[in-house]
Amino acid sequence: MRILHLIHSEGVYGAESILLYLAREQQRRGHEPFIGSIRDPGTPETPFEALARCRGLAVVPIRIAPRPTPAVVRSLLRAVRNVTPDVLHSHGYKANILLGPLPRRLRGPMLSTLHGWTAPRRLSALWLYEQLDRLSLLRIDAVVVVTRRMLQLPILRHVSPARRLVIENGIPTLPQRLGDLAAAGAAPLPPELVEFVARRPTLVAIGRLSAEKGFLVLLEAFARAGGTNGGQMQLLIVGEGAERARLAQRIAELRLSGIARLAGYVEGADRLLAQAAGFVMSSYTEGMPLVLLEAMQWRVPILATAVGAIPEMLDEGRRGLLVPPDDVGMLADGLLRIVTGRRAANAAAGGEQALPEPYTSGRMAERYLRAYDAVRAARSNGRAERP
Repeated sequence: MRILHLIHSEGVYGAESILLYLAREQQRRGHEPFIGSIRDPGTPETPFEALARCRGLAVVPIRIAPRPTPAVVRSLLRAVRNVTPDVLHSHGYKANILLGPLPRRLRGPMLSTLHGWTAPRRLSALWLYEQLDRLSLLRIDAVVVVTRRMLQLPILRHVSPARRLVIENGIPTLPQRLGDLAAAGAAPLPPELVEFVARRPTLVAIGRLSAEKGFLVLLEAFARAGGTNGGQMQLLIVGEGAERARLAQRIAELRLSGIARLAGYVEGADRLLAQAAGFVMSSYTEGMPLVLLEAMQWRVPILATAVGAIPEMLDEGRRGLLVPPDDVGMLADGLLRIVTGRRAANAAAGGEQALPEPYTSGRMAERYLRAYDAVRAARSNGRAERP
């Protein structure tokens, strides 16, 4: 089967990583996945495109203007027809808006995955695109969400249940992921970070440095727990973003310099969990965080806020410790419980067994292939069967 994945990518984030895992699994099963990378005219090769090529995937750069005009739709259709796919798989609102409303005879069978959702400000440009996306999903053959909680999204209210599917994100086994990193020429972990984590029990948080990740609350909780613990624990926050300066200032104000550190962006950052005392997520909002699946593979105790799909992923607290968001006291208590080892027995079991079967890339690929078959078999105005 020839599958054309369509995505407008601004970097290599969760949706992009999941797409690469899915395409690799499809390739291993003898199918022909293509990565249709949508960007503005004149955009050079992106890091996402380079990574896809490095992993042996066929990349189709699609350079079209950002506005959904008839000319842009025609350009995208030409790119699609050059691939002659058996099925289109959209991974974002741009391809949905441009191709979803078209008759199936023009665009072919089409499935769309909603990897996450935001609540944009009313009458903003993003809000307008949301309204257009809402309409486009009514015409697309099947709409996939990555967690059961997402079935309650308002955007799906008028999409018939027969066309709504739940297919959880999945990742490869740990050896496969590490092999992919090596094949892509990933740099070794910075020695100073490896030394920092090995120095004393270290809690690691990984994510974009933005307000919704709750890192300011995490620093407050760490300061409180560190005082109780006699300064025997450390905190490493890995990532980049607009909040970096503010977080650095707060570290200084709380006198945490030396035991709390901002590491910046680190490729393959989850490798730091091999020697960590635990993994922490302090987010206010989340969809289905990929880094949480990665942490589960490393056999580390997990502490996370009960938002988004996190409770579902952690089996309502049986695979890790759940705390309410924006609760400094509960978060501080959780940090102490992880470091003192009282929570370790309830953490993920370890190795490949640490990742529950619904969250493996192999199962994800098989379910998508069944969904493609159902979409292709459906009549133009029919309904895809539930895979």
